[in-house]
Amino acid sequence: MESSKYRKIFKEISQGFSSFFVNEERFYIKHQSNSDLVDFDDIFQMHFERAKLKGLETKEEILESLKDEGIWTDQDEKDLESQSVYLESLVRNKKNIVLPSAIEQVNKQIKEAEVKVKELSQKKSDLISNSADQYAMNRANDFYIYNSFYKDSTLQEKLYTEEEFNYLDNKEISKMISLYNEFHESFSEKNIQLLSIQDFYKIYYSFSERSTDFFGKPIVELTNFQLNLILYTKIFKNIFENHDDIPDRIKNDPEALLDFSNSSEAREEMKKKFDTNSAGGSTIVGATAQDLDELGMTPSEGISLSQAAKEKGGSLSMKDLMDLSGA
Repeated sequence: MESSKYRKIFKEISQGFSSFFVNEERFYIKHQSNSDLVDFDDIFQMHFERAKLKGLETKEEILESLKDEGIWTDQDEKDLESQSVYLESLVRNKKNIVLPSAIEQVNKQIKEAEVKVKELSQKKSDLISNSADQYAMNRANDFYIYNSFYKDSTLQEKLYTEEEFNYLDNKEISKMISLYNEFHESFSEKNIQLLSIQDFYKIYYSFSERSTDFFGKPIVELTNFQLNLILYTKIFKNIFENHDDIPDRIKNDPEALLDFSNSSEAREEMKKKFDTNSAGGSTIVGATAQDLDELGMTPSEGISLSQAAKEKGGSLSMKDLMDLSGA
């Protein structure tokens, strides 16, 4: 069943559109490209300027008023910025960590930081929902939806004329947005990564060097989903071709494969420092038996991350994890 799911995703990415049914009638959703995003930006800017002329405040003006009222303060802004910087540092420094168990803990910290950033960003977004920026974004999103739905697979006849779309009620618009969001979720970055490591798909690796070989058209004409698929095809092709020591447990996990590849340089450095035949090779602090096995080293007296965390008062910082990995 999983294989058929990704075969369908591959088919729709290749053809540049997806189909759906409403009351047994088939309609089509166009996969957007860079030129569509440029159109989106143009529509946004037009409505933004109109909204300002009508007297709507910009988000900067609203935030300044909220600061004066103590609703969104400089400290709130600093908290959002510092949490975002912290998240970026976790992602950036993860490549210097070698031990799989330490990488797993960092991934947990990344997910926790992402939740905090999302919560703070949502709070800020809610406070500026009546801004000229948000009004323009809503109108641009309407345009994006209007420009995505078609009656035919050649994507020549839109589902609604511009006039018909403008007269749709909120219930119908919400239904279209819901359909679009459901469609878009199928082509998430994670799903495209998973598609690119499926066994049936690997036969296409050798054709991924040029977009004309793969999709029959130049890069500038590709949809965003096609660009993402080409990108991850090349990335995972490179990982599988250049690493013959990939642990079986991560071969079907794109995130773990990327972590494994990103830490390869640090992993080789560690192997040089700790020869498997030396006494030092069996005393990597923080290494679990599985860590040492995946490093091709002999497990013995390393202490666990949980023990290391206990000694640090219950948790490990990024620096602690990097020190444990020998980075």
